[in-house]
Amino acid sequence: MMHYKRGRPYISPSAWILAAGGFSLFISVFFKLVIIINRSDVFGMNLFFGKASAISMAMAAVLLTVWLALYVIGGDRKRIEYCVKKRLFDSRYGNPLGFQEGELLPPVKCRKIKSTTFDITIAAVSRTVEDLLQIAPVISSSINGRYRQYAAISSEADEAFNWVKYRIVDVLADKSLTVDSAEGLKSLDKTIIPIDTETFIDLKTSGSILVAGKTRSGKTTGIIAILLSVLQHGRDGHDSNVIIIDPKLAELSGIPRTMTVNPNGDAEPVMAKMKEFEDTMRTRQAVLNRLSKETGNAVKWWDAGMNPSFLFIDEYVALKCLIRKPAKGDGGFNLAGFENSLKRIITMGASAGCFAIISIAEASVEEGGLPSMLKSAMTTKILFKPTVEEARLIWNSERLRCLNLGRAYGAGDCWFSSTDGVHDMPCYLHFPYMEFEVYAELGRLVNEYYAPKE
Repeated sequence: MMHYKRGRPYISPSAWILAAGGFSLFISVFFKLVIIINRSDVFGMNLFFGKASAISMAMAAVLLTVWLALYVIGGDRKRIEYCVKKRLFDSRYGNPLGFQEGELLPPVKCRKIKSTTFDITIAAVSRTVEDLLQIAPVISSSINGRYRQYAAISSEADEAFNWVKYRIVDVLADKSLTVDSAEGLKSLDKTIIPIDTETFIDLKTSGSILVAGKTRSGKTTGIIAILLSVLQHGRDGHDSNVIIIDPKLAELSGIPRTMTVNPNGDAEPVMAKMKEFEDTMRTRQAVLNRLSKETGNAVKWWDAGMNPSFLFIDEYVALKCLIRKPAKGDGGFNLAGFENSLKRIITMGASAGCFAIISIAEASVEEGGLPSMLKSAMTTKILFKPTVEEARLIWNSERLRCLNLGRAYGAGDCWFSSTDGVHDMPCYLHFPYMEFEVYAELGRLVNEYYAPKE
């Protein structure tokens, strides 16, 4: 463990090894020169100098090999870790955590997540979690030189308040995915939905999806990218579905099998389709329960040969406004029935491979938007062309601490989080650029999805 000392520069362990190796090499060369100069062996010491030179050379070789191995194995991870430690522990850089003379320094570890993504973990030793959460700008500014394009985009503390973890990413790297056909969005694994070259939605660990964004934010196009990926895996033998509900009779209503309201605005057909989706969800879960009982182990939907099943509601608020209040003899086709059905799908569907995608034009509260309970239950959250006000209605302020709140965003840009262990904290990304007719391709794949098998 290291202790703080004012005026002492922070030098990494690998730098000490390099210095020791260089010094050993210098001593070896020095003794060689002595032997060359003392050719006549005037003092009878050449044998000693020769052995000393050989030993020093061997030590130099070992030390420099160790340094090279650490340099190669550690790579970017160790170099970024060194940048952070130097900024926090070296008094010449301002002592941002206010260490006192002789105070214990907290351990700092860097872990590589992806090629341009790292996690910096700082243990809450001699400083509280609250103190560590305040230094996001310091962390970002500490990573300079060849890594100056890296910045801290999120921070989180563990539940026991033992450490704080900062997500470090290359903010200038273009990780967006550009495809010229729907096939470019198909993943090898049916449980994976690609978003960019490094990011995907993992249906094994996440649940239903909340998508928010104002008009022309790229929200609907982004959802279509998700559906295009799902549709290409086809239907399974357990009545999987991809259901699109468009209450506004807009562009999506021209897609085959899209559910819309009746011409008089009655949403009863939509309610009936939601009930059908929920019944299928129960049937699929019953199959999984039976298989689990037979095998004695929990059988997951992807292991049972099931494909994901999706219910996409475009503009939730618009649909909610069209559904009438409860009345006697309405068969449950009312607002209360709609909300209860949606709650069951969102909270219970993931275990049967059944997911909802709920689209809202604005991340508003309660009456004007999605109930808080449903927001919390939807484990993948996406906000297109984000604003701070909307983001705070989806994520708490703690999760938004490191995001670049002042950045200008365009269509397709979003903040994204998912419960996959990698994107638990919201981060910036861009949904795929699709250089083809997306609505025509969606219609074609829907027809293929439901086409009778030969």
